[in-house]
Amino acid sequence: MTTDIYVGKRLSFDGQLCTVRYHGEVKGTKGEWLGVEWDDPTRGKHSGEHAGTRYFECLRKEAQSASFIRPSRKPDPSRSFVEALKAKYASEAYDDPDVKIVFHVAAQKGDHEKLQSEESVKMKQKRSVRISGKEVEEVGFDKIRKKLAALSELKIVILDGLCMERPVARAREGRNAWPAGLTDVKDACPKATELDLSRNLFEEWREIASICEQLDNLKGLRVEYEPHDSSQLCDASTADIHYSGTRLRDTSLTDTEVARCQRAFANIKILKLESTLLPWADLTRLTHLFPSLTALVASQNLYNSLPSFHSPTSTITELSLEENLLTSLCSLQPLMSLPNLRRLILKSNNISTITSSPTSPTPIFSESVKEVDLSYNEITTWSFIDGLQNAFPGLTSLRISHNPLFSTLHSFDGRPLTPEDGYMLVLARLPSITTLNFSPVLPKERLNAESYYLSLIAKELSFAPKAEEEKILKSHPRWEELCEEYGEPVVTRADGVNPNSLAARLIKLKVYEKEGGKSRDIEVPKSATAYTLLGVVCREFRAKPRACKLVWETGDWMFAAKEVVDDEEDWTSGSESDEGEEKVKPNSVMREVEIVPGTRSIGTLVEGSEAIVRLEVK
Repeated sequence: MTTDIYVGKRLSFDGQLCTVRYHGEVKGTKGEWLGVEWDDPTRGKHSGEHAGTRYFECLRKEAQSASFIRPSRKPDPSRSFVEALKAKYASEAYDDPDVKIVFHVAAQKGDHEKLQSEESVKMKQKRSVRISGKEVEEVGFDKIRKKLAALSELKIVILDGLCMERPVARAREGRNAWPAGLTDVKDACPKATELDLSRNLFEEWREIASICEQLDNLKGLRVEYEPHDSSQLCDASTADIHYSGTRLRDTSLTDTEVARCQRAFANIKILKLESTLLPWADLTRLTHLFPSLTALVASQNLYNSLPSFHSPTSTITELSLEENLLTSLCSLQPLMSLPNLRRLILKSNNISTITSSPTSPTPIFSESVKEVDLSYNEITTWSFIDGLQNAFPGLTSLRISHNPLFSTLHSFDGRPLTPEDGYMLVLARLPSITTLNFSPVLPKERLNAESYYLSLIAKELSFAPKAEEEKILKSHPRWEELCEEYGEPVVTRADGVNPNSLAARLIKLKVYEKEGGKSRDIEVPKSATAYTLLGVVCREFRAKPRACKLVWETGDWMFAAKEVVDDEEDWTSGSESDEGEEKVKPNSVMREVEIVPGTRSIGTLVEGSEAIVRLEVK
């Protein structure tokens, strides 16, 4: 039977953690009930409402994560830190889901009487180990057990999901909270450097600090709760900060306790707070209790914006906000003033914009931010990519894959582009990038990418009237810079041509023979089919259609796969200084399109009003 019931009490039933939200009667039923919110929302039956009456609010506003249970139901027994430690690392009764110790008694036929002898059992006993359901012979497992039993030598201590609590440190009424001079943890595992206290029954941060203050060598602390599907949950950025008692949400501390926590957490550099659902204000307040903190993980906490007046400790160099609900970079205002932040992980959010509106100023992060992960977001425009250079002036490493922009990539005229094209265009638009999607950017790759990008801009200008040039160039901020680097490309426009005239309906092709070197200028209607063009070309060159192949040379230079390492050595050793050498040639190929005989019109196969076509005779 559950005793000492109060709202906010943490309990476990059949290994499932929950928080008491209500204690009392439920209309239409007899007796008292406990209204609980499960850490795993899929286990619930409702949202705290029954028969039209709301009895309590859940932290998850939209999920059916609540249930009513009887107070007479027996919860799982709780453990102290030392009990949990021994159960995990020094007890053969501990049930590890991956490795199980089983005992077998081997006996021969007709030897039943001897088997009854205790001595015979010990002699015949054979142990085996089951790993992933398969039984294997045990070799020296007793030695492994003895090593694990030496708790005083443990450095990485993982005590997640063991129903652990520390009521001696709780600030409950009528109790002396957090007594000083405790040594139980230090006596058990004094050498611990990493500690995982996830998915337990802790209610207050005093309990965590009471454990950590005894571990002088502790460098990493993890306090995680049940992972959840963030798409089904509400925003926790501005959730009620007084809604304490759930998942260590009670962060209230006196000034004396704050100073004591800072001493307890003095050496901790890595803090992981995934799925705690702590409001941003409380989470940032906690970070100031860790004087040496450099890495903070705050994933799956349902943040869709970070209030600007709550900043984490300035010592942080790495911050992960993975799998939250963030939609814009401007919602990260409190992170922009962090002077030491170097790596920012924003993977798996809903980020699609840099500013909240087109007229809003661009958020600018510290130049210390070198690495940004924006993969698995909702980025759909190239303007977002262009704006990253201003938002992160110190950016050198970017991960941007798995965004909608790259799943349906097209050129300005609707021509589909490949993922390799997308890689090159990102590279060309961001001049400071040295690592893209975990791949180092070589000088040749940048040269090829920027040359390709410049050719695409020129082609876009050639297809547009002169009046739209300013608008087009505004969408390509690096145009002038690239022209200075590689020279301004020739832009040929068909100005003055009436779109309804015959000239506008013709395409001029310069066809040359690959082997013989002969060439012809041929004009055909854009509506002519590929079959028709093949017939005209073969007649001009006196060739048989079945032996001919037509290839359109687009003029677009593409990045080619690296083949040999020696190429890089040759490039860095001297080829950069060679004068007069065409820059686009090394490690690049021209994009070519075969004009396959068929009923498609030439105007849908070949871009523009002029093109170069190569004739290959088999």
